[in-house]
Amino acid sequence: MKKVLLFVAATLMSATMFAHLQVATFEDVTIGAEESVLHLDATGTFESGDFIFQQEANVSEWGTYYYGNLPTNKSDNKFESYLDAEKSAKGGAHVGKNFVVWTPSYAGIDSIKLKSAGTVPGFFINNTAYAVNSMCNGDQIAKKFGKDDWFKLTISASLNGVAVNAQIEVNLAAEGKYINEWTYVDLSGFGTIDAIQFSLSSSDNGDYGMNTPAYFCFDNFGDVMPLGYEEPARAEFDIVEVATFEDVTIGAEESVLHLDATGTFESGDFIFQQEANVSEWGTYYYGNLPTNKSDNKFESYLDAEKSAKGGAYEGKNFLVWTPSSAGIDSIKLKSAGTVPGFFINNTAYAVNSMCNGDYYAKKFGKDDWFKLTISASLNGVAVNAQIEVNLAAEGKYINEWTYVDLSGFGVIDALQFSLSSSDNGDYGMNTPAYFCFDNLGAEMPANYEEPARAEFEEETAVENTAVQVKAQKVVRDGQMLIIRDGKTFNVQGVVVR
Repeated sequence: MKKVLLFVAATLMSATMFAHLQVATFEDVTIGAEESVLHLDATGTFESGDFIFQQEANVSEWGTYYYGNLPTNKSDNKFESYLDAEKSAKGGAHVGKNFVVWTPSYAGIDSIKLKSAGTVPGFFINNTAYAVNSMCNGDQIAKKFGKDDWFKLTISASLNGVAVNAQIEVNLAAEGKYINEWTYVDLSGFGTIDAIQFSLSSSDNGDYGMNTPAYFCFDNFGDVMPLGYEEPARAEFDIVEVATFEDVTIGAEESVLHLDATGTFESGDFIFQQEANVSEWGTYYYGNLPTNKSDNKFESYLDAEKSAKGGAYEGKNFLVWTPSSAGIDSIKLKSAGTVPGFFINNTAYAVNSMCNGDYYAKKFGKDDWFKLTISASLNGVAVNAQIEVNLAAEGKYINEWTYVDLSGFGVIDALQFSLSSSDNGDYGMNTPAYFCFDNLGAEMPANYEEPARAEFEEETAVENTAVQVKAQKVVRDGQMLIIRDGKTFNVQGVVVR
């Protein structure tokens, strides 16, 4: 009984502590038509409860724009254009019909003033549908958020023009999650104040300031935290963890991870297939081959898993891909999602072959080409789109790590690769069927510019091309056999001692 009485007393004390402040519910603000926003005729104020809210009207040759506190009764969370900027991520108010959307004022006016000094218990906040749409999808100015991005509300307070030595920070988005439900923020720690100021900041910034739309919304300003309140769960961004391959244990320096048998390995949110093909001449590996080889020197088949640049895009590890004879999916996602993109490069092996020719492949001319085709699927159904990247064309070839955007596929759960070339023979493509990639699932870096491509030389002296063949020589029954890309060729008229 004593515990019950103490609880009731504490509850009554909590309610009476703030009884002198009337909550701003905004239901006493006349907005006008349904689904609209109250815009004052000029810079000025409106009131609700015991609070005075500032609004700025900025007149320009392009029209009048409004900043500060924008009361609205818009009830859904559908975002299609800038005209939908004043909508909450939840859709509508916390309670009732009206709420406020805040965006910073160019004049730097106080966001909110109290009619008389007092302690403000707290209020309910939410993201706007506009900010959520931008963070989830990106737009013409702002990037799509990744796991390391954040969007923050900072709340300051003052009394008689003197700042209170405290600030309250609320992550509207962070660590791959964002607020999309009305969420209570406790302001009582400020103590007695007579003004509140807001500011917004983000991890996404450009030459003209913050790229993330500078809007958030609030309701029931001055309200106490409801009894039994629990903060609602945050929504998660559709983010794929990048496969950097630094989490793949390759082993010794300058080597390649070969699985003991056909199987898979993982990096980030992806599962990579590898095929082990056992034959009488040895075991050969296809599909995804993780490597930490760091230079671009090509002398023999043992150098097949090197990038044209030498080493990875970032870190030490990257991946070389060559087609699997079993036709397995190249890559699977642990769960369906949108893959932003990745970095690709030629292998030193393919570049050597295209620049110089070898036993099977011709030296490339200006009309030759070498192409990567990327396909995707969801639940086993192919996405009706393909992405094609010329690894070499028009007398030029990729020899720097180059970003490829995959976001156009939308939500997928598998990726497939294929390689094709203008140089083909009786047994298929002559150009070595290899390319390499790194940081699968990465966003395009800010201010990224595609690197220039290298040019093929018109005439290149080739010495001892037999050393430069991507093949394994095997002597059998007095004849030399060449094993290349899992196929065996009989070389007539060649005697091997």
